Amino acid sequence: MGPRWLAVDAMIEASVPADSQPWRMAIAAAVFAVLFGWIVTRLHHLQVENGASLTQKGERQRLRTLDLQAPRGSIYDANGVPLAISDGRWAVYADPGYMDDKLRATVELNRIIDLPRADLRAHFESRFNGRRIARGIDDREAEAIKKLRLAGISLRREYLRITPERDLAPHVLGFVLADGHGGAGVEQIFDSQLTGVPGKEAYSVDAVGNPVLIERESTPARPGGNVQLTLDVAIQRELEAAMQIAVDKHAPKGAAGIVVRPATGEILAMASWPTFDPTDLSQLKTEHLRNNAISFVYEPGSTIKPLVAGAAVHERLATWNERIFCENGRWTYRLGRAARTISDHSFKHGGHQFLTVVEGIAKSDNILMAKLGLRMGPEKLFDWIQRFRFGVRLGIHLPGEDAGLVNPLKTWNPTGACISVPMGHEIAVTPLQMAMAHAAVANGGMWNPPRLVRRIWTTTGGGPDREGAYPTLPEPRRMFSPDDASQIQSAMTHTMTEGTGQKVALKGYSSAGKTGTTEKLVNNRYSKSNHIGSFVCWAPAHPAAPPEFLVLVVIDDPSKGGHYGSETAAPVVQRVLQFALERQRVPYDQPIDEPKANAR
Repeated sequence: MGPRWLAVDAMIEASVPADSQPWRMAIAAAVFAVLFGWIVTRLHHLQVENGASLTQKGERQRLRTLDLQAPRGSIYDANGVPLAISDGRWAVYADPGYMDDKLRATVELNRIIDLPRADLRAHFESRFNGRRIARGIDDREAEAIKKLRLAGISLRREYLRITPERDLAPHVLGFVLADGHGGAGVEQIFDSQLTGVPGKEAYSVDAVGNPVLIERESTPARPGGNVQLTLDVAIQRELEAAMQIAVDKHAPKGAAGIVVRPATGEILAMASWPTFDPTDLSQLKTEHLRNNAISFVYEPGSTIKPLVAGAAVHERLATWNERIFCENGRWTYRLGRAARTISDHSFKHGGHQFLTVVEGIAKSDNILMAKLGLRMGPEKLFDWIQRFRFGVRLGIHLPGEDAGLVNPLKTWNPTGACISVPMGHEIAVTPLQMAMAHAAVANGGMWNPPRLVRRIWTTTGGGPDREGAYPTLPEPRRMFSPDDASQIQSAMTHTMTEGTGQKVALKGYSSAGKTGTTEKLVNNRYSKSNHIGSFVCWAPAHPAAPPEFLVLVVIDDPSKGGHYGSETAAPVVQRVLQFALERQRVPYDQPIDEPKANAR
């Protein structure tokens, strides 16, 4: 057979089917069955068992939710002048995990918002998303950033707190912390009312993190409520300016000033020194945060004398025209084996002999007041100190109010408190307490709580404003009868015409006032070189002209230029009272060309 026939036989042999091998088919079927079962099991695990959680995870990767900051409510003065407002700005955020061109983002953002490139690179190389890289961006800069369409870079609306009057009344207004909550003053006390309700914005992103303009859902933020105070910006500015002059002249450790409308108890101005700039908290010192008008506790000295004298007259233990022997300026009171010697400031000039109660107030005689205190006794005197609202917080809506210090009744005795308290010792008050007690006298004997807030409301878009709940205050109460109050006021006018207030009498207005000077306790001893000077005065002080304004100023430990209240505090009170009366165009009740009697 030739080669051709061999090739044909091979072809025939190859076309004949081999013997059947069923085990191979079985293995293949088993493999496919296992694979199919695993796929089915896996699909069941993914779609049935974990379907809901995986769907949520996918949604979280695709959807983003941003908190929309709510604008904080505004604070206004009594005349509607804005004191604190929220200014809408933009913040720039970076999500490094979704950025596709970090170099371009670094160059462009450096150009627009002038951030150092090194700082930008540090943000972009972070492993964490949601990094805020800049804030306070204005609309022009924000629009330029939007046009860049940088992957992983987003803008969010935020609101910065602005004080249009800059550093005016910082102890009253306070400031807002970085977390958006109030850190002091009205901003802190009324934080819940001023804080709005944040909104939400949900949107989809593509594979590289760019927002998709469709599928966007938003819940708008609701602005916070607004607060209107009783402060008057013009009077506040005048008080601060006058106090700064006193600070420069006398270099004290501290100072406080308050302007009150006696008829309503409204606080028209309140100042404290040392002060601070709420727009630059980086320089803030903790001790400067203290509002001396409500937190500084001091022995009031002679400013308490008209109140105690009025109480003694009310109790029928004295009369205004009664002549009391003032012992020529030095007196030793004896009770059994106990004895106490007191001196008056007039002793070095020969002292006073007989003075009426009115004259004793005008000349601020210590011995006359000690004798009135002894007539009253511990129980009556203690009761009246409580009526003056000393030793308790008055409830003003500011943080840090002090209650002062009044010793328990069981510690009061004739040779102690009965002599000391009528002279303004062995008792400690705050400037606010003393101002409100005298305001009660100016208001015909009716004590009003200090009012700082006039109105709270929320703006509701195009609808009417929604009034907020007015903060609770103590109830007004009668301190003196109208006749007693009138007599005390009359006695205090003599301070301005015959006594320690002559140099600061007002031009064209009657006034009632009282100076106070007390030695400070240093190492549990009264110091001859450390003093507190104060002055309280209101005007007009005429039966036919109800008082419009009361001003009290306290100067703590002046170190130069004198230390008496008539030297340190009284000029401040005079300037502020004169300004407030003329600004409100209160009619003159005294001849304006009449020279000041006995001025010296």
